[in-house]
Amino acid sequence: MKYLWVLFIFLIAFTVFVTYTVIADGEIENLLNTSGEPDDILNFNDTDDFQVFKNYILQKNEYENELINSNIFEHDEDSTEKQIFISVYDNITDEVISVGLEEYLCGVVFSEMPPGFEIEALKTQAVAARSFCVYKMLYSTETVREEHHGADICNDFRHCKDYISYETACEKYGEEYIEPLWKKIQNAVNATKNEIITYKSEPAIAVFHAISGKGTESAENVWGNNVPYLVSVPSEEEENKSEIKNYITESIFDPEEFKEILISNGFGLRADFTQDESSWISNIKLNSSGRVDTVDICGKTVTGRRLREIFSLRSTDFLLEYSNNAFIFTVTGYGHGVGMSQYGANLMAKEGKAYKEILLWYYTGVEINYDYRFF
Repeated sequence: MKYLWVLFIFLIAFTVFVTYTVIADGEIENLLNTSGEPDDILNFNDTDDFQVFKNYILQKNEYENELINSNIFEHDEDSTEKQIFISVYDNITDEVISVGLEEYLCGVVFSEMPPGFEIEALKTQAVAARSFCVYKMLYSTETVREEHHGADICNDFRHCKDYISYETACEKYGEEYIEPLWKKIQNAVNATKNEIITYKSEPAIAVFHAISGKGTESAENVWGNNVPYLVSVPSEEEENKSEIKNYITESIFDPEEFKEILISNGFGLRADFTQDESSWISNIKLNSSGRVDTVDICGKTVTGRRLREIFSLRSTDFLLEYSNNAFIFTVTGYGHGVGMSQYGANLMAKEGKAYKEILLWYYTGVEINYDYRFF
């Protein structure tokens, strides 16, 4: 009977938890875009009973009260502390596995941030990742669950969070190399245990990216929604660019290649490529953070975000010019630019700033605390 009861508890936990959907480069359109009906769009104001994205992706999970009030957490026999598990869909093996949340975070931090970074920077990554896990455990939709075969998340970095287990990391890189790095990450995760980022008592969508530039981007500029804690703030990469590999990159295309890429991505309609190549580009507009908002190409307007996508650019912080019979993108930074900059966080950590100070800098108006409803 004892083992049947343990199995019963495990099955409930496996079924109840919901989905966590974000990657370092920020493929979180399911959360932050405005492609749905008008009622789907985020609205924040001081009088709202703050339910983040309450009309879109984050309807209050119908299982939430059952989750919080039931005994779905496992306890160590020698401890009164409850352990939270997260279910992960492995897109390679096509299996769903259950992993302790803190153990899972070690695999996420190892995969998402260079383990050689400062310990305070690694702590920021642990708190940001944990915040999003809790956020998605509390809210979800059937569509998101189905995408992950019933699991909370998947390990496909193009869709969710990159993740690797300690065993797999050792097999891939060798245990002698992995062990000290993993211990360092474990220290960062353990030092921040149960800590999450909250805004108005709700877990925050703690998105992040690799490299900013002079400043971060706002969620509104990228996804069309005004999220109070995801606004543009200064970042330190520009002043320390010599320390960051590939801070500035170039992508060069000859006119025929440039045209073919645009046409193959549906840009051919209404675009007039019969003019001289030097006149194809005009009216480049920047948004409030200095990134490319729109560009007119052959009489047709395209967004900087769309150009980044179809030309595989590292960010929308780019210069586009025609020179020496070629179209040249000069790109600064890496990622969507919203939320915490990982390299910026590491630079701040090198200056002696603690992880909470770093998080409070990148996520405006938030608090760092425990979600007492959940832990």
